[in-house]
Amino acid sequence: MGGISSSISDKLIGRAPIERVVAAYPDPKKFFDEMNNYLIGGLVVSCSKFFMMVKPIESNKDPSGQWWPKNPDCWYARWVAGEGALKAMFDVLTPLPNVMFRRIKPGGESGLRIYNWERMYGKMI
Repeated sequence: MGGISSSISDKLIGRAPIERVVAAYPDPKKFFDEMNNYLIGGLVVSCSKFFMMVKPIESNKDPSGQWWPKNPDCWYARWVAGEGALKAMFDVLTPLPNVMFRRIKPGGESGLRIYNWERMYGKMI
């Protein structure tokens, strides 16, 4: 993971969320390779309002390379972008104890963060 460019985000206002996500990758092929893995072993939702790419994982392991874990206890949100995306994610997924993600800001990506599902969902409603 990593290598995500956030310096172009202002130029992409008005574009579909998936276009904004693809534009964050220096090499778009890397995004499409990654998305293919999520289509097979995770969940991908794309519409004009939001885009999400998530998968179930075991939170005590690095999320990269985890596919079909035996005892998932966490949703790893690789991408959740656009209007209403976070709420849609909570509405669509079967709850697991935790949710994990990185934040992407103009300065780059944060480290992985893990939050309790119920606590975070409670902030959504």
